[in-house]
Amino acid sequence: MVHYLKTISLMNDSPAASRCLLAALAAAAVAVAPASGQDREVPETFTATTANMAPDGEDVRFSLLRWSSDDERRAVLDVLTGADGEAGESEENDEIAALLELPTVGYLWPSSSGVGYSLKFARRAAAPDGGEHLTFVTGRRLGTFGRAPWAPPDAPEAAPRRYTVIELRLDSSGAGAGTTSAAADVAFDAENAVVALRDYAAAPVLFENVKRRPAPYWAR
Repeated sequence: MVHYLKTISLMNDSPAASRCLLAALAAAAVAVAPASGQDREVPETFTATTANMAPDGEDVRFSLLRWSSDDERRAVLDVLTGADGEAGESEENDEIAALLELPTVGYLWPSSSGVGYSLKFARRAAAPDGGEHLTFVTGRRLGTFGRAPWAPPDAPEAAPRRYTVIELRLDSSGAGAGTTSAAADVAFDAENAVVALRDYAAAPVLFENVKRRPAPYWAR
């Protein structure tokens, strides 16, 4: 209170001091003000429900901190394809360790678990119908933290890959479906730093009711 009274007295006694104090307060306010939506990357959220696989009817949330840069996507491909650039499916622990060491760009959160799966690769591409194709690579295979891999009933018991590639296809309204590498083969395009699922249309739907959620309030 004494400090406050002294400040008021100083402002009343000296117009110059008052101007200096107000300028300092304004500068401090700018310094602590949150950045605008244009100054920082806007996180994105997608929700979906598992289907045609175990677990069935599991609600999941994709929380994207940001989309992978070209260099980050190439780093993931280097790990997944090996140093020689050829597609590989190594089961060695050092491969999964190298993948986990790469930057995390988001998380996949199952509703029934407090443990999420880190996303090491996140890419989106425009679709001809005005929608988007989204591709993610998890640091660990979906199901690692549970009793069994997340896979359709006819999938091999021992999935060869220790990560999961997920592809979601959204229409222009931000709704759609998706599938994973548990039901489709994986294709690598090292030149363009792209990971994708082969013959997506022939694979069963493993994620349904996919929806893009509204942006944070500060980015609207």
